Amino acid sequence: MTPKINADELVLELIGDDERGYDFITEEDILALKAFSSEQGMITLYLDTRPERLQVEPLMLRYKNLVASVRDGITDRNELLLFDAVTANIGSLLEHSLSRSPQGRGLVIFAAPMKFSPKRDREVKYEKFLMFHLPEAPADHLAWGRLPVLIPLLIQLDEHEPTGVVLADRRRARFFVYYMGEAAEYNISEVDETPSKTKALGWGAHNHEQWQEEHYRQHYRNVVELTEVLDRKARWKWLVLAGPDEIPHEIADLLPKPLREKLLGVVSMSLHVTYNDVRDKVAPLVQEAEKREEGERLAAFVGELERSNGRAVAGLADTTLAAQQSRIDTLFFPPDFIHKGWQCQNCHGLIADLAETPPSACIYCGGPLDKVPDVVTLTAEQTLNLGGHVEVVRDKEHQAILKTHGNIGALLRF
Repeated sequence: MTPKINADELVLELIGDDERGYDFITEEDILALKAFSSEQGMITLYLDTRPERLQVEPLMLRYKNLVASVRDGITDRNELLLFDAVTANIGSLLEHSLSRSPQGRGLVIFAAPMKFSPKRDREVKYEKFLMFHLPEAPADHLAWGRLPVLIPLLIQLDEHEPTGVVLADRRRARFFVYYMGEAAEYNISEVDETPSKTKALGWGAHNHEQWQEEHYRQHYRNVVELTEVLDRKARWKWLVLAGPDEIPHEIADLLPKPLREKLLGVVSMSLHVTYNDVRDKVAPLVQEAEKREEGERLAAFVGELERSNGRAVAGLADTTLAAQQSRIDTLFFPPDFIHKGWQCQNCHGLIADLAETPPSACIYCGGPLDKVPDVVTLTAEQTLNLGGHVEVVRDKEHQAILKTHGNIGALLRF
């Protein structure tokens, strides 16, 4: 029998080979980055590493242009020496390790120097150096400051929530997670020790088969109990059941309602598959579910727009106003949509650059304004900080619908 497991006491470890190159970014990673600040300054670098983009615009050329644009704004000599040393380190890494065989579709690097020796070949020691390969391509961006730039990363995490995968046969069960484009296995399993054969004949064999079938059913119940525990601990968004023959369907019949509502489907799979086999089987189900959910949310948005006094806004002006009023529940925009504008130094309100005459002061509080290169990303940041959801619309047909509404809009809380 499987021992009872307390979800609060369960420590989950993941094992995977990361063949595709997408990295698992944990909640602990994000919390550590949110709490981090570097007095020396730190680099945040986002790069689009899609093969089709690399063929048109080489990685190193784009990186050097990003470095030059930030470098021009640094006036302190010592700070400039440090910036040059850190960007040279990253440039060497990109050139010799990443640009030739990039992993994932995007890349983010956080580099915070701890010590710097300009007289010793500009050697840099790092307080923090993190690199994550991403399943979606971010917009190219390089920032230098005390705090990491997290919003492009948080948007991808908001889009790619974990899917639990339960793989079982009549005797064993393995538990996986599909997340950020990869699959990995939890350090927990379920095994039924029921003997598989008997030498008995006649009624003895029949009784043994009945006894054996009841043990199989108990094994399935144990699998479901473990699945409930893992779901509570790992907070899966969706669930996929897998196994040979009809076994995943038999387990599906035993699922409680909360797990049935998360179930995307069942797939046929041997218990001896690799992590990548799991990933390749589960990925199409998750991608279809994400597309379907994107379409449902967009349809709800359009429906609210068409309704008198509907809880939705469209276009940059109305969307940034809704963000200022903390009304956004779900924000919609395509991945390549950016727009310059201003942000208030006092209330942090956003104003898109839409008028011929620039605003002289904040339209919300009258405070002074700072020019910003992209109000879309800042609107996404405000939405996430207030517990809202960001829907980056990636399907081409859905993008065409959103384009008719100004490429950006939001479902509102009120």
